[in-house]
Amino acid sequence: MNTATLRRQLGAWRDLFPNPSAAAADNAASRARDDEHLATFAGLDSLTLPQVKQLIDWKFGSMAHRRARALDGLAHAGWNGATGARGKIRRALAADDDFEALALIAGPEGIHRFGPAMGSAILAACRPERFTVADVNALAALRTLDRMPPGPPTFRMKDWLGYLQACRALAKTCRMSLRDVDRALWVAGAATATERRRSAGTPATGRSRPGTASTSP
Repeated sequence: MNTATLRRQLGAWRDLFPNPSAAAADNAASRARDDEHLATFAGLDSLTLPQVKQLIDWKFGSMAHRRARALDGLAHAGWNGATGARGKIRRALAADDDFEALALIAGPEGIHRFGPAMGSAILAACRPERFTVADVNALAALRTLDRMPPGPPTFRMKDWLGYLQACRALAKTCRMSLRDVDRALWVAGAATATERRRSAGTPATGRSRPGTASTSP
């Protein structure tokens, strides 16, 4: 796929987000509301507990079990103290290393039950020019585009750096924000996943929230 075709294709996928069945104007309005909400987090060096809970709602608002798991993990980690979630998020947002930034929240010593999905959502909300959301549908789309090597359908920590590099390259090539690349890839990957479920006779699963793609735990 040449550059011009790739730009048109990602733009078309982006315009179908968040609801491929909705009118273009409704989708555009929904994306604008999402951008307005996320703008309140951009550039923050630390988060309050209510702000983290807002991002959990943003990420997993339509998936009660995923939301409950994230909130449970937050309670398990505690908020204050040397090992509390507040300090881990602050250190992640200050990290210069991309892998360390995610690992501080989502790695083995990170916040219990957050994983790449929630960890990257925090990074992407606070550092939108640098990070995107770790997303299984976007990962599948990147593989279809030959931008990521083959692998399991789940999102692993080891996928993060290659995934981030691929998304950044697409953002630069297609002159799109990382958030819009995420939206475009979610649509592309979700369409493929839906077709596979239909072929296998498997019921569709819910998405994570109106404003982003669903991801692995």
